[in-house]
Order: sequence, then C-alpha cells, then structure tokens
Amino acid sequence: MKLRTIGAVLAGAAMIGATVAGAAAAATVPGKAWFIDPATGTPNVTIVVGAQANASDVVSASLIAAAVGNMATVEQTASVPTTASATWDKIGDYNYTYVPTTTTYNATCADRPATWYTDYGLLSTRYWETSEDDYPSENAAAGGYRTYVQIATPSEIRHGTGGAQVTKGLSTLWFSNSAKDWDANDRIYKLAPQSGAGTGSYWLVNNAVTGSPTALITRTLPNYAGGSYDDGDGQWDLDYAFYTTLAWVNVTDPAPRPAAPTVGQYSKTVDCDYDFGGTGTGMEAHEEIQFILTSDDCAGCAATGLPLFKGDKGVVSGIVYRTTEIRYPLLENGQNICGIQKCWGMVDFETARTGRFTPIKFLGKMYQPMFAGATWYETPGYLGAYFMYGKPYAEKEKIMKVGDVYNYHGWTVTLNDVNIYENKAYITVAGPTLTAPFNFIMVMDSLGDCGPCCPDCAIYGGKGAFTSNPTRRNEYDPYVNYTTVTKTKDDYAYNFFRYVNFMLDGIKTFVGADGTYLAEFNLYAIEDFGYLEDKGCCDPFVTTPNDYGLAITGGWRKVTTVMEETTPLKKAATVVGPWELNGTSATDPFEYIQWMPAPVCNAYCPDANFDTLELRLCDTIKVPDCETSYTVNGPENYFKIELLDVDFGTYNTDLTMFDEYLTREVYVGKYTKAAPNDKDGLRARLSMTTAGQTIKYTANVKIDPVELIKLDIEVNTATNKKNLVLVGGPVYNSIVKDLVDMGASTVDWATSRGEWEWIADPMAKGYDVLIVAGANREETRMAAEDLVRMLN
Repeated sequence: MKLRTIGAVLAGAAMIGATVAGAAAAATVPGKAWFIDPATGTPNVTIVVGAQANASDVVSASLIAAAVGNMATVEQTASVPTTASATWDKIGDYNYTYVPTTTTYNATCADRPATWYTDYGLLSTRYWETSEDDYPSENAAAGGYRTYVQIATPSEIRHGTGGAQVTKGLSTLWFSNSAKDWDANDRIYKLAPQSGAGTGSYWLVNNAVTGSPTALITRTLPNYAGGSYDDGDGQWDLDYAFYTTLAWVNVTDPAPRPAAPTVGQYSKTVDCDYDFGGTGTGMEAHEEIQFILTSDDCAGCAATGLPLFKGDKGVVSGIVYRTTEIRYPLLENGQNICGIQKCWGMVDFETARTGRFTPIKFLGKMYQPMFAGATWYETPGYLGAYFMYGKPYAEKEKIMKVGDVYNYHGWTVTLNDVNIYENKAYITVAGPTLTAPFNFIMVMDSLGDCGPCCPDCAIYGGKGAFTSNPTRRNEYDPYVNYTTVTKTKDDYAYNFFRYVNFMLDGIKTFVGADGTYLAEFNLYAIEDFGYLEDKGCCDPFVTTPNDYGLAITGGWRKVTTVMEETTPLKKAATVVGPWELNGTSATDPFEYIQWMPAPVCNAYCPDANFDTLELRLCDTIKVPDCETSYTVNGPENYFKIELLDVDFGTYNTDLTMFDEYLTREVYVGKYTKAAPNDKDGLRARLSMTTAGQTIKYTANVKIDPVELIKLDIEVNTATNKKNLVLVGGPVYNSIVKDLVDMGASTVDWATSRGEWEWIADPMAKGYDVLIVAGANREETRMAAEDLVRMLN
C-alpha cells in the first residue's frame, strides 16, 4: 500500500482554513535526512521540472534548490591540539667514558640475573645527574652545569629538603587515571566468590594489613597496595602506593602456613600459589621521555663543543621514550578454573569476567596489557622479552540445552548430547585457530574429589569427575585452545611464550523442569590481541625519522641506599637492596634506579616485573654548527627536541676539586660564532602536541543548487536512486502525469490552490516523491514558497 501525505496552502490569508492547513503542512514536510544525506552532507534529492514548463515553475524549482543547498551540512568532529613544552637551561656534557656500575639481585639463573644499574638514579645521584638544583656541580655559586640526563614525566618531580627539581613536567604525556570502585578497596585481589561449584578464595599478597600473610615478608607497606592501580584524581602521582616485587597470588591453603618466616622469606604453600612480582615503585603508569647530550664522538677525537645524541647505548642512549610502571592483571593458575596453569598465559577468570583492566598508551596507541616476561635457556641462551596485549572476555555458568549453538567472541560451541547419569557432555567447538571443528566428550567438574593443585576444587570445580565412571583425570575439562609462540635460534625452534585463545569449562549436567537435558559451562576468549617483542638496532622497532630499538624491561625500582660523601661536591650511593626488604624505618635513604628483571630459567612464564616498554635511539644524531638552533624529532615524530644553544661552551677550568670526575669536568668546548661568550652549557626545549579534546561542529557542504534541477525528460524513474521533488502539475510535468495515471497521486491538480503531496516509494524502487504544484503557475509558486519557509 502506498503511503500518501498531503499538505495544502489555501489562498486568502484572512481565511481561518489557511492557518489550520499551514499547521498541518508543517507536520508533513519530510525531515532533513530526506533532502540531505546525514553521513556526507550531500543532497539526497533531485528537483524536477517539466521540459515544457513555464518560467515561473523554473523559478519555483530554483527556490527549492536554494533551500536544499542551505541545508547541506554535516556533523563533524575535530580535535583541539594541546601542546606542552619543558626547557632545560643548563645541560652538561654526559660522560660515556666511565664503566657503569651494576649489581645483581635474586639471580635465579647464573648467567641471567636481575641487573641493577646503580649509577642511574632518578633522584640525581652519581653520574646520572638529573636535578637542576642539586650536586654535583663544578661551581654551584656561579650556577654552572646542572643536568646531564634530562627527564620529562607527566608532572614534575621534586626531591630532597630543598625541593630540587628532578624531572620536568610535560602535561601532554599520558598517565593512568582510571580509578574503579574496586581499586582503593582492594576488591580485585581479595576475592571470595560464592558459587555452587565451590567456595575458594584468593588474593594478591603484597600489603601489610594486620593478619595478612604479607606482614611476614615485608616491613611497613600501606594498606591495599596491591589493589590500587591509580587514584583517579587527575594528577600523576609518584608515591600513591608502594608495591613489592615479591608479591604472590595466594590461593586457599590446604594447611596452615609457617608462623614466623624470616624477613624476605616466601611463605608460599604447594597449592596454586604463584609468584606475581610487579613494580616496586608507587608511580602510576605513565609515558616518560629522557634525553642525553654529549660531545664524545670517538676515542681520541678532539672535542668540537657541538653536541650529539649518541645511539645504541642501551639505557643511556641519546633519546629514550618509555611507557613504564605497567600494571598487569592476575593470571589464571587454577584459582578459578582447575587445570589451567599460570605459564599458559590466560588472564584470571574473575578479572576477565568483570572487565577490570586498565589500558596503557605507547607511542600514541592504546594497548590493554595481558602479561609480559622474558625467556632464557641454558642453550641457546636469552631468547628475548615479550609484551602480550588483548581484550579477554569471560562468562560464567552459561546454560545450554542439547542442540544449542552458542557464538562467543569468534568461537562456536555446539552441545550435541548430554549424559546426565555420568555427568558428561558431547561437544563440538569451532574457532579461528582451529583448522576444522573439534568434537569431544567432556567430563564435568567434581564437587568432591579434587587434586592438590586446585584447593577446595578451586572456585568452579576440579579434577576427576562426579560420575559413575570416574576417570580421575581431566578429560577435556577444561577444554583449552592455546597458541605457543616459538623463536628459532641455531636452527632450532624454542618455546618463547604461550597464550590461551579459548577455554570451555564444564560445570555440571542436569534435567530442566520440562525434561530438557541441560549443561552448564564457563567460557573464556580473547579479541584484538597481539604481542610485541624486544628488538635491537639490527632490527629496529621504529625507523622514522631515525631507528629505535624496543626493550621490554623493568621500570624504576625503589631501593634502599647508603649515601656517603666522597668529595665536597659528590655523593655516592651503595644499593643495599629492594626497599621492602631492607632498612628499619621509613626514613632510610632510598633511590629510584633502573633495573632489568631476571627471566625465568629454562622455561617460559610471564613475569609482572617486566613493566616497561622502552624505545632507545639507535642512530647517532650529530648537531651541525648552525649557530642558532637545531630540532630533532623523536620516534615517529611523537615529540621534538629543540636545541636552542648548540654549543656546550667553555667553563670547566678549575680542576682542583674533582678527583674521579675529572674526565667529565675537564672538558673545554668551542665558542660558536654567534655567541663567543657562551659558557653555560646547552639549552634545550622538549615539546609535544597531542590531539586534545574532541569537539563536534556543523560544517557546510558547498554545492551548486542549479545542479540539483533536472528536466523530466532527463530523469529515468526506473534507475533513479534519489528522492524526487516534482515541481508543476500533470499538464507540464510528465512524471507527475505518470503518477496520476497509475493512481499514486490522488490530488485534483486542476482545481488545486497550491499544495504538496508526499508519496512513499511510488515506483517501488526505494525512493520517495514530493509533488509541489497547483492549478496554475501562481498556485505552484505559492506552494513552493511555503515549502521553502518550512525548510528554512
């Protein structure tokens, strides 16, 4: 049935009927989307006049075309760029000639221990001087060289009684600021779900709450340190909470744990407890930029006084960009789904089910971390580190009846049959990593018999089967599909790491009220996943505008130190060890230093201590003597460093007080032609522009209204795709005549005082028709003018 809407314009403004008709007409004018495509802002109509029409009809068509042209707008979005910058006024020549000091800690592999770079202190000690106002300085009274490593963080860091500025604040750098209702309340890592399949509980052991196991391995830690990622206060915090790298996930113990282990001693039992690790600092996850300038180009070369960014120098490369203090979710190790091992790389089922994740930003792209780690074998040695990201999903207690097909994030589960007497189900699983659908019989969880790796049968049941024919083993319960990533070295493929693509855990079978056989399952799947692996300068991760390698490593690490004065202007720090295991009070000296965690030995397994993605400059960038300034763009032009003073200058001539600092302080530079009195070190500005706030606005689309008008003989109604506005009655417009002849138009146009008729899809071709006409040219013109007023 054809839908027809008629609007009329009656002659004579004094007539009561004119007002009533006008109001009715306003309600029946097609909406803007009828005339203009809302997605593109381009016209969605053609205005048609008869080939033999009089000039007045052409004018009427032109008025309508102009009104449609004024409607040609589209909603667009734009980002308001935000730019921030930080400037270092006095930069000294970094000394690459000394041998960095390192120490090792908790060496689980003789050849691959954790390495602590004790020279590289964030709070400006020893060679890694980062503070503008602290020592060492060759002449503090004269305001000499101040910084040798320049660091930018989301907001500045000040340290010490004098408030020395250690890092500059760069507000465009990202930091994690997504507080959840579970964060400060420790809900994510103190979970005791109630389920018909079990009553297990588990939590992350890394806080000093009275009565918690953490008190046995640490001294004083703030409450709920493990449950807090960030506080969502809109500010980047250095010390919101403190973590311990000795954290573990505790699952309900089958026996009491030791009463009084020594400080630092793990008190894990042999159930599903596993090492979690994690950063030892209280920084919220964030982006960070470091840069170092030197004149040391080659051994024996005469100093030129001009700076360069040295490449391929690891943690002291000329430019380093990093996202650090990454927090990872717990992994599944049988605390929820019996039979899953932590090293398989499946995110904790309850974490995935509730969606408790915090993404990170790395080089302008958002990632959702799943896990990270590194793999080492005695032969062939270090395989490298990896960072896995993706979106895990989990659904608990999904009930299916025999014959049901359930699609779950790219995977299909078909319940073919159920044996309620032996608690078994016959299942078919199909998915993106299977070459063909897989059929199997699943023995559901036991609520009684359970293996030792799943205390209290975990939360959702355990090994064996509650069946008259028990197998006493996992018989595809759970069903797990995983991918093992390998790396080839010396012509042999070694397991690098593993991740779970899909998991189906059978809970029970039962009979419904109507006699239908049913089965209950837990499901897990991941989407939008991938991984990064570390890359050296021979295979750089970034190649624009310079080469950068990717290191997946540890971030800042808080350690207890012993400070000693070796000269009037030099402090040295001896690292005692991780802050949570050393010292006796909160006032003990401490420092933030860089470290490389130890990988798992002769196996693969994630480790939350690998909490940093770090891009390191590979190419040495030499700064020419351009006398004024020089700009160096960072990786993928994400930020830029402007050297506003391109000469270190000459200043260090007093050599009487520098003993082992001589190699650095004796440097004599070259005056630039433009600044012969330059003697205060380099000056540099770091700047960064981000997209900023997104706004919506209405943009005009330029069109020529004349191009909207066509003659009736130019329009093929059989192939037309646009809505038609037909101007003039059946005498002069042949398309209107066709509509009258076919009964689609029912207006008596010969007596009409001027009106329009809106007909929905009269040709059954997917477009509508709006007829604007009257008994003569004056009535047609009146109808067109009234339509234009309503469109405007």
